Amino acid sequence: MKINYRHLFYAVFFFISISPAREIRLKNYAKNTSLNFRHDHGGSNQYYYVESIGAGACVFDYDGDEILDVYFPQGAPLPGWKKKTLLENKLYRNDGKKWIDVTQDAGVGDRGYSMGCACGDYNNDGAIDLYVTNFGKDTFYRNNNDGTFTDITDEIGIDNPHMGMSAAFFDSDNDGWLDLYVTNYVEYSIEDNPECTSPMQYPKDGQLLARSYCDPDVFLGVADKFYYNKQGVFKDRSNRSGIGRYALRGMGVVAGDVDDDGNTDIYVANDKDMNLLFINNGKGRFTESSILLGAGFNANGLAEAGMGVDLGDINRNGLLDIFVTNYSGETNTLYLNQGHGLFLDETNFKGLGRPSFHFLAFGTKFVDFNLDGWLDLYVGNGHVIDNINLFNNQYSHRQHDQIYMNESGTFTDQTKLIGLDLLDKFVTRGVARADIDNDGDIDLIISNNNDEASLLINEGVPQNNWIGFYLKGVEANRQAIGSKIKIHTKSGSQVSYVNPSGSYLSSNDQRIVFGLGKEEKVKMVEIYWAGGIEKEIFNNLDSNHYYKIIEGVSISIIAY
Repeated sequence: MKINYRHLFYAVFFFISISPAREIRLKNYAKNTSLNFRHDHGGSNQYYYVESIGAGACVFDYDGDEILDVYFPQGAPLPGWKKKTLLENKLYRNDGKKWIDVTQDAGVGDRGYSMGCACGDYNNDGAIDLYVTNFGKDTFYRNNNDGTFTDITDEIGIDNPHMGMSAAFFDSDNDGWLDLYVTNYVEYSIEDNPECTSPMQYPKDGQLLARSYCDPDVFLGVADKFYYNKQGVFKDRSNRSGIGRYALRGMGVVAGDVDDDGNTDIYVANDKDMNLLFINNGKGRFTESSILLGAGFNANGLAEAGMGVDLGDINRNGLLDIFVTNYSGETNTLYLNQGHGLFLDETNFKGLGRPSFHFLAFGTKFVDFNLDGWLDLYVGNGHVIDNINLFNNQYSHRQHDQIYMNESGTFTDQTKLIGLDLLDKFVTRGVARADIDNDGDIDLIISNNNDEASLLINEGVPQNNWIGFYLKGVEANRQAIGSKIKIHTKSGSQVSYVNPSGSYLSSNDQRIVFGLGKEEKVKMVEIYWAGGIEKEIFNNLDSNHYYKIIEGVSISIIAY
């Protein structure tokens, strides 16, 4: 038999290229662990625009037991809704084995039409507080450090009556107090809900049009909000900061130092508008620079329907790249950082273009799933139009999510190889990254629109080594948000930032985990504290541990 060596070569290459994904086994443990949240958009077949937006999920340790809990924003009844179910936001406490609904005891059962949330210790008392964005007035809950929260929205200076979406806590001027950015979406009211239709692909009985959710172009955008934290009281400095000059359709937001100058910048994904990149001068003043720096439009010079967003160093050059999820018929977009804050759309060159074309993506996170030292990518999918199949048979309402594995800076869609529960179809919206079982590999909590939430646990013992960090600021803000960690091993260096923001309507585990591959030690760790000590260095740390580092005080292994 004649051997075709060319075919053999490609078969071997293909096997090698996909083999890292075989180490990943994501299983949905929501039902097994009593995480029984079900989102309800409150709809009644009247196609109120707000129904299609969905909600996020916020992962944080609300009670200080060093085990992550989760908060889910919930919808509210809209005209014509006749169910008898009580709709309210839900807080679930994780006791290490199962999830317990503690909403009533904690006092966080907001019954407005909630969208997203963000978690941050705004007053540096060691207890993480909770901000909830609503279709209507937003809510700010202060954590009382005893398992309960108090609604202090009015007294603390928060007043956002618009359709609030994603939010991010960050320290704009490195003064040790967390400020707050809130994206607002569109001008919309239930009382004036437009009746929109679309042409049917398969008309019946002469019917050529069908009722559907409106296009975002029907609505005007609303300016975002920037609240400056003046030692525990927020001041609306949206206009003074330079942020309030842009009335666009904001959806996702992420905070990060994209130009590596020590100041936290802001990137906003807008729906069918130019995306925004606010460069921070270090004093809480921002210059919108997306066009100048190449991150406002795609490579064709077009605005896309941006939904979710995240930052991560995908090629290990020490600089943060930007990833944005978009509408079906568009690709998701990767803006690769060229240095000095300049970006290029490298979507197609990095393998992220074609596989995303027929999906409509929302929540997203950079995650090193196989702990090989290269950031992989999770993308949550689900269409906004429930009857999309009537208009285009290439699309579906419920879709499976995707995982793109990173091979030295280039991605491959390996969703079907991983398979199992990852292929279940939902209308995914919020995606939150978290190491729920504290075993070093990353898990995901997902909010699905008008459906049950998912808890995707990365099963089994990690195949590679890892190291994790939990930072606590002293001069820096207590959560150390914005602080940079750089690790050095024999195989090179990696950089990450303490950053719970990103994805879509969600907030994430504040801890940082680096995949180490087969490395058993980290030769050196450099920590650049946001607004605190300029730099701390630690040497020769063992792998497969979480380290708690208190700024200028101590380093210790966390025994989970």
